[in-house]
Amino acid sequence: MKYSPTRILGALRRRQLDWFRGFAYRIFSKAKLSNSILFESFQGKVIGDNPYAIFTEVLSRNPSFELLFTVNSKTKAPEGAKAVKHGSIAWLKALATSKVLVNNTNFPGYFRKRDGQRYIQTWHGTPLKRLGRDIVDVVPTGSYLRMMDREASYWDFLVSPSSYCTEIFPSTFGYKGTILETGYPRNDILVSHASKRDLIRRSLGITDSSQQVVLYAPTWRDSKRTATGNWKPVNFLQGSLGENVTVLFRGHTNTHSAHNAKVIGSAIDVTNYKNVAELYLAADVLVTDYSSSMFDFSVTGKPMIFLAPDFDDYVAKRGFYFDFEQLAPGPILRDSSFLRKSLESIDSQKDQYAQRYSAWQQKFNKLEDGLASKRVVDATLTAFHSVFSEH
Repeated sequence: MKYSPTRILGALRRRQLDWFRGFAYRIFSKAKLSNSILFESFQGKVIGDNPYAIFTEVLSRNPSFELLFTVNSKTKAPEGAKAVKHGSIAWLKALATSKVLVNNTNFPGYFRKRDGQRYIQTWHGTPLKRLGRDIVDVVPTGSYLRMMDREASYWDFLVSPSSYCTEIFPSTFGYKGTILETGYPRNDILVSHASKRDLIRRSLGITDSSQQVVLYAPTWRDSKRTATGNWKPVNFLQGSLGENVTVLFRGHTNTHSAHNAKVIGSAIDVTNYKNVAELYLAADVLVTDYSSSMFDFSVTGKPMIFLAPDFDDYVAKRGFYFDFEQLAPGPILRDSSFLRKSLESIDSQKDQYAQRYSAWQQKFNKLEDGLASKRVVDATLTAFHSVFSEH
């Protein structure tokens, strides 16, 4: 594989910066632990997902601990939390000294969980495509496997949305600890706030109630990178989908660095919208490919279409955990030109895929009752009595 000079220089700069951050982190690791909880979602690129839902539940319980939330230059901490910018001195100190850590991805390689710290790993999706150690055609390097093992060994709890994930996660991550099969906290809003649909639409500038609102949320591709090493955005939409169709474009967090207005075309850009679950409430239809959004969106019971022109190639290279073609609760389109017609016949498709959809919900959404955040906090923090003040 050939790398551009720009990508090589970028990698060298990142390595140097990581060395300095690791040095500072080790110094802070000698300090006393503080009564704080650090919440982080996708390195601060998103103020949402499972960590945000857990934060909201903790905040509602009158916490005595200081609540910190990782941000970047484009995000803002939620009300009730103090912002710490990812990679900053304040963030390094928070990572090294907070008594509780809540994350939906891994922390940097220099992170070492300290005695007295509690680490809640929520992860960020139900896997269709194979992950980690389970990827068929890619043999992880020894250093990568050691990093995975070390990171997973730090988790005190791993949140699982279903028995399906509970079975898969241990082999995927090399995890041997406690799994909390609670449902996903980020999906609580889909059950408890379904009435917010029209309010969210208006906030996005959609005032015409006759519009069919389509949320397009493609995932990233392992092999598609820019010259600087960032993952390229993905957009298979072609041409108009009709005058009565409004498209919301949600780029994957891995492609944020290369995201721009040209990528989204005439769609409404919701890539940086704070809480993707609210977009699920606003949409009438989800169009995705292999994204785990399909598992969360199905909590709503609304129709889904899978736009996947590279389906055969993707399956061959990445591999799936189950036969998606046999279980998909909606049509898989290998040609983008069929999408408009598919949207026009969405009502008949709902009937056609009703049985599959019901089976899908039973398999993946059984625990999604709006109380997952409560179950996670009850299982992880209520025994840690000093987190909450006495009422």
